[in-house]
Amino acid sequence: MTPPATTLAPNVSAAAPTRALPDRVTQATILLLSALTIMSGATIAPALPAMQAYFAASPNAALLVKLSLTIVGLVIAISAPLSGVLADRYGRRPVLLWSLALYALGGASGLVATSLGGVLIGRVVLGLAVAGTMTAAGALVNDLFTGPARGRFLSQQAAFSSFGGALLFPLGGVLAAWSWRAPFGLYLLAALLLPLVWRLPRGVPALHGNDASDTTSPRWPLITVVYALALVYMIIFYLMPVEGPFLMRNLGASPGLTGVLLGTFALTSAVTSLLYARAAGRFDPRRVSGLGFGLVALGWALMSAAPGLGVVVAALILAGLGGGLVFPNLYTWLADLTPPAWRGRVTAGMSSAVFLGQFLSPVVLTAPAGLEAHTFVWGAGAAGIVGIGLLVFSRGRVAAAGRAA
Repeated sequence: MTPPATTLAPNVSAAAPTRALPDRVTQATILLLSALTIMSGATIAPALPAMQAYFAASPNAALLVKLSLTIVGLVIAISAPLSGVLADRYGRRPVLLWSLALYALGGASGLVATSLGGVLIGRVVLGLAVAGTMTAAGALVNDLFTGPARGRFLSQQAAFSSFGGALLFPLGGVLAAWSWRAPFGLYLLAALLLPLVWRLPRGVPALHGNDASDTTSPRWPLITVVYALALVYMIIFYLMPVEGPFLMRNLGASPGLTGVLLGTFALTSAVTSLLYARAAGRFDPRRVSGLGFGLVALGWALMSAAPGLGVVVAALILAGLGGGLVFPNLYTWLADLTPPAWRGRVTAGMSSAVFLGQFLSPVVLTAPAGLEAHTFVWGAGAAGIVGIGLLVFSRGRVAAAGRAA
């Protein structure tokens, strides 16, 4: 199942046996599950300034309020490997059902929390839930799709997740203008997915079909590279929900307008992923990821110098174009490197990398109040270096493959 070392694009897996596509309800359920990942942060991002003002008397309130958004990432980074083991051993569906219940309870706890400590405890529970949903749903995608169909669905999944952000950022902003607690109520929507998840296939590929005889080992060196790229990307990407609301407030944006602007970024990313889905499988995923990093670099460079909200919109659109290309291609590359019996665990490693990057973003790239634009300078530089490195690496692979032929 694992592609040869000279594999350059996901469409080489088209040679694998074709598998019937899952029904539309199953596909829709997986897409809805994907929206829960971005919902874990997008929902409360516009409320951060109001939450900070409410808890201003608490020690280290400024840092702890930002960590209330990103501590979810640390919990996922720690717990996702266990979720992967459970998903491979007991199946995707049981892990998803338990995770959805925790998601609703932990996410909505902010409605009643009376201290920052209480908010953070609820966010820890939410992190455990997201680790389960992201890992089990990601493994299920690899169970049910192969070849170019997998690449197309991964792009659609990324688009749907971003569309969720495009809706939730503005909705969170509207609710945050009423009360900083109100956005936490949106997490209760996860409970509505329980009946849909109940009808999903159990999804343990190691126990049935041709996959049972596959003893191929994962290609850990390249998988580790993908993990590292995902971690770096999330550190850069999460500048927007963590530092963006404060930068926009400094430029005169209200919480509601901040939500709309954050939604613009997510919407652009969604449209890009959706349009790219038609071309998925035709291009080297490393090269397209490199292009995506480059566009994010240009967007953040523009953001760092924005004199007003008009330039912010242009920067968000540019970065959104890049963001819509990075993750679908990183996940496609990872799927091509993963044997069936390891899907849960390898996907869990990706979840850990993604959300460790989310947690580290305000730690690695942070600035004093009023100087948030400086963080976007560092983010632009890091994204540019990674983008150039990926483009050079993919060109070198193509040249090496040509000489071998």
